[in-house]
Amino acid sequence: MPRREIRLTDTQARILVLLIVIFSLGFVGFSLATFLLVKSRESVRIEIVELPPPKIEVPRVEQKIEQPTVPQQLTEVYRLETYDYKKLLLEATEMIEKGVTVSTYVLEPNEALGVIRAAKKPFLITELSREMCSISVVGGHKLQDRREYTTLYGVFVLSSTNKDSALERMLALRSAGYPSYLMKFMRDGREWFTVVVGAFPTIESAEEFNKNLNWNEVMKISNVSKPGYAGRISP
Repeated sequence: MPRREIRLTDTQARILVLLIVIFSLGFVGFSLATFLLVKSRESVRIEIVELPPPKIEVPRVEQKIEQPTVPQQLTEVYRLETYDYKKLLLEATEMIEKGVTVSTYVLEPNEALGVIRAAKKPFLITELSREMCSISVVGGHKLQDRREYTTLYGVFVLSSTNKDSALERMLALRSAGYPSYLMKFMRDGREWFTVVVGAFPTIESAEEFNKNLNWNEVMKISNVSKPGYAGRISP
């Protein structure tokens, strides 16, 4: 079978030639652009640097906690305690000897509590008012910036050679809220025991307490027939 020849007109031939030229130029241009891009990448140095996270400094605010002012004698007190007069009366010593060494102070209640706990010695306590009280530390106890009295006065209720009887009446007064205790002394070779109410640094304060004492109640509790008097215990 004979082959058919494809004949193009002059116009078609011109168009075909033009297309071939365009495609040739495009291919050349693409090849040149690719070559230039590869060369340009070879001259570029890429470095990857890891940046640390920014350090933000927050100003440190120091919180100052104000501690309550504590008397010096409270430094040995290792537990928090509230002043309780009735409790301290029950803890007070029940008997002292006439002429014993004492340190008597007039202090505010909370400070008095601190002194009692710090001294760790037998003590006596008497409320003078809601704001002040008198304490006597048996055996002595020095305080800074406080007036120390080495004297001790009280109000004498009764005296007896019968220790048990005197102790019973003293405890009855203490249970009723009176700051009572026994004073032991010698007379004519015998032991005597005086029931005392209150512990004071001066005779004046003891006499003032005696004037305001409810003697009707005291006499009834202690089973005596007449009021007592203010007297000296130490020295």
